[in-house]
Amino acid sequence: MKSYYALPLTALLLTATVSPIATFAATPTKAETPKPLSEKALAKKKAAIAKLATSLIGTPYKEGGTTTKGFDASGFTQYVYQKSDLKLERTIAKQAAMPLKTVTLKKAMPGDLLFVQAKKAKAPNFVGIYTGKNKFVAVTTKKVESQDLTWSYYAKQDIIIKSYQ
Repeated sequence: MKSYYALPLTALLLTATVSPIATFAATPTKAETPKPLSEKALAKKKAAIAKLATSLIGTPYKEGGTTTKGFDASGFTQYVYQKSDLKLERTIAKQAAMPLKTVTLKKAMPGDLLFVQAKKAKAPNFVGIYTGKNKFVAVTTKKVESQDLTWSYYAKQDIIIKSYQ
């Protein structure tokens, strides 16, 4: 009886390295390498993000929610960004860890992500979308609401703003 597994190991390795399937799989697609937006296009996209976020005020809170039937904090920001063709991770921690540019409140633009972190905490526990003039839209334990950074609660928290650039 002949063995069909008697090919030398070098022949198997050579076959694997020149396989057209392996070459195809390593080629990035257009979806994996998006073209950077111009400053004007990005500003327009961020304005649309802020407008959509504001239009969702009143949508109910739902634990784990990611649709207009109900949102949690990170589900809300992810939903709004996805509608503008910008990818966000699903959880607050993962959104905060994304390689986005951190900006000061003075340089924040409507549409930027706004994270709230308790003093001395290691990670943010709340996220919303900055809408300008010290206000942001976020999901509370009841519904999507407009929040004001001048409220005394926020003075006791660290505010981190992250921006697509």
